[in-house]
Amino acid sequence: MSKLEEAKSLFEKQDYEPAIVLLNEFLSTQKENADALYLRGICYRRTGNYKASIDDFTTMLIRLSDEPTLLSERGVSFYHNNEITASLKDMDKAVELEPENPYRYSSRAYIKAKVDVNAAIEDYKKAVELDPEDAIALNNLGLLEENAGKMKSAQKRFEKSNEIIGYDPNKRSLKKEIITPQKQDTLGKVMMDVFTNKTVRNEYFKFLKSFFKKK
Repeated sequence: MSKLEEAKSLFEKQDYEPAIVLLNEFLSTQKENADALYLRGICYRRTGNYKASIDDFTTMLIRLSDEPTLLSERGVSFYHNNEITASLKDMDKAVELEPENPYRYSSRAYIKAKVDVNAAIEDYKKAVELDPEDAIALNNLGLLEENAGKMKSAQKRFEKSNEIIGYDPNKRSLKKEIITPQKQDTLGKVMMDVFTNKTVRNEYFKFLKSFFKKK
């Protein structure tokens, strides 16, 4: 098994630090390998090294400037590095390149919620329009609408989200079992994090498929 394959296996197990060690060794001889750079960019972000994560995605974007997955992932890293303007710029470009992808809108909405609740609401509405079964987008849209005083609409979003995930509020605590805590300056509430491990994996494989088509 190559160092890259070993790193992928560690990534799946969420062992990010040892994965980075292997990726560093692999990239020492194959500096422009997009597969390894992408994976390392995600691992760096998971370990809190946001600047290094941004650098890896930027390196790939020099060659693949119109790759929406790379723009979106760099935007997430910018967000975690508290560079909101840069994050939104990348997310805007990703939406422009993939206007029918609901994840592009929900990702941008999650970031917009820190600075412009009304704009975030519109993005979540678009995400739900494109994917009515997106429980996270519905939940977060409900929280934003509740914050804006749109209580009836918010309640409908919560009910639909609960229905999708099979949650009964009368039986157990959603906050304890479902939600990933993420303090929001705009809301002062708990929101579900759109940047989950499952989503990262999906974006990773989507990027690989797109990248190898271009070769």
